[in-house]
Amino acid sequence: MEERTVTRPRRNVAAAQLALVVGLCIALCGHCDSSLAAAGQAQPPNILFIVADDLGWNDVGWHGSEIHTPNLDALAMSGVRLDHSYVQPICSPTRSSIMSGKFVSHTGIQSLILSPKPCGLPTNITTIAQQLKQRGYATHAVGKWHQGYCKPAYTPSHRGFDTFFGYYSGAEEYFSHYRKDHAGKLTWNALDFHFDTPENYTNVRNMNGTYSANAFTDQAIKVMDEHDKTKPLYIYLPFQSVHSPMEVPPQYPAKYPKINDQNRKTFAGMVSALDEAVGNVTSAWKRNGLYNNSVIVFTTDNGGLVRSGGNNYPLRGQKFTLWEGGTRGVAFVSGPLLNKTGYIYPGLVHAVDWYPTLVELAGGDVSSLDVDGYPMWSHFSNNQTSPRTRFPYIIHNETQTFVIRVGNWKLMLGVKNTSQGGWFPPPGTPSVDSSVEQLREHSINHLHPEEGDYKYDQEQYSDAVQGKPKPELLYLFNLEDDPTEHTDLSQSNPQQVSVMMGHLKEMLQPYAPDLCIHVKGSPKSDPINFDNAYSTGWC
Repeated sequence: MEERTVTRPRRNVAAAQLALVVGLCIALCGHCDSSLAAAGQAQPPNILFIVADDLGWNDVGWHGSEIHTPNLDALAMSGVRLDHSYVQPICSPTRSSIMSGKFVSHTGIQSLILSPKPCGLPTNITTIAQQLKQRGYATHAVGKWHQGYCKPAYTPSHRGFDTFFGYYSGAEEYFSHYRKDHAGKLTWNALDFHFDTPENYTNVRNMNGTYSANAFTDQAIKVMDEHDKTKPLYIYLPFQSVHSPMEVPPQYPAKYPKINDQNRKTFAGMVSALDEAVGNVTSAWKRNGLYNNSVIVFTTDNGGLVRSGGNNYPLRGQKFTLWEGGTRGVAFVSGPLLNKTGYIYPGLVHAVDWYPTLVELAGGDVSSLDVDGYPMWSHFSNNQTSPRTRFPYIIHNETQTFVIRVGNWKLMLGVKNTSQGGWFPPPGTPSVDSSVEQLREHSINHLHPEEGDYKYDQEQYSDAVQGKPKPELLYLFNLEDDPTEHTDLSQSNPQQVSVMMGHLKEMLQPYAPDLCIHVKGSPKSDPINFDNAYSTGWC
């Protein structure tokens, strides 16, 4: 409350000054620019920030997928499609970038925050929700958290959100909202569904049988219906969909009689349920009078996972990998405040850019932010050149893995060419020969859910920084000419490798050590200690 008290006089002074200008304009000339007058009464825009889980490049209609996404298509096509939007290859890191505006090498969240582990997004980081709350926003989180929960300070209601309705961990059952887990020799199957405020933590036990996409939709609509419309609203809506397990009401996969592969069919149904949920949420957004002064953001957290029915074709790779299929995410921004719409933004965007972009929209001073992102709103809205020219996909000292992009160039150090880094057309594609199908099966059967391409030889980094990278662990791609990463240029273009190595050395520091990779699960997290529910307060 104190932070709000500080900021309100500044806005009121600004409003008074603007009103004086408008009044003088009217007095002197009898009329004034209506948009200027309107600006004197406008509050910061409402923000609806939607995150899909494990949605692949080839899983949405506007990319030509066989999966139907009419609601998402309408928002994307009427807004700005961000076809060069980059995320991390797994869940927790991407969410930490959105929450903090920092690259994962600066937060220490390079790895998954697994449920029994006592780690989380560092509490000395001011989240985007805290920034918006300081600017008078009502802030609500609905859905998946996955940023740590072992102590209250890690949980959403202590990271700037007025309320949180959802689950703390990375995955759970869609209908029962239970999650199976283990720490050491202990195993359990417990509830992970909560309604939290800064004062109270409540386990939600009356939603058994309610599909999570519907539960989250209903809660988001409830937030809108009860919202005080004199304040701007920020809803962070990270759906569970379409992460495994493969669960969905039967009417949704029934829409795809031509898809014979059962995983892909079920997955397609899950995407349709997600699309329907987004349609219901945005309809309520409009019905509540929130749309006309609003921005809607949609992004996936990483690429699709082949073994769970996701697809990123023609991009290479999948979730857990550092190829484009794992990191080039489906995204768009939509809403009536955009000046130019209906086009594909050609510039680079990274998950860290959302933080300063939202602060900018809220009227904040982005120059004072301690973030790695750029404010992108004017660039999206007016199709201006992106200020982003480079970024790290990953800088991970613990596994000696380094992947960066500079302009159109991508350098990969320490990434082995495993089966997870192949090209996977949708199952049943007529042009797919038996060798590709075998590769798909190998990927499905051999991908470790926590490893992906994050397990590397430990000695190659010392050679790499001395200019002697091992050929089999070094790749160079020109993504403008070769967006599907078929042609490695590292041997034919050593000069560009040298240039990229110079950029890499600049990005190596500062470095925040991985906070979770070597942390063991704690038996103290056992839900049996908390009435068989995942709970905070054990670290």
